[in-house]
Amino acid sequence: MADLSRSLRVKRLRNLRRERGDREMNVWISKPAGDAIDEAVERGRFKSRQEAIACALEAAFVRKELKTVT
Repeated sequence: MADLSRSLRVKRLRNLRRERGDREMNVWISKPAGDAIDEAVERGRFKSRQEAIACALEAAFVRKELKTVT
């Protein structure tokens, strides 16, 4: 039963993200980039890898200032 409720939560979350216009993309990154992302998360600069990667992509392509946890 836990797997079913988890599956439903994940499905609901994915649908909410699609509705707000987000897209899921799977990419491979280099070891140095992955290590740097993990370090930034460990130091508390970002809450998660996803947040760190999204922030970097927005900074590179949307020209937003980096938003970091202080």
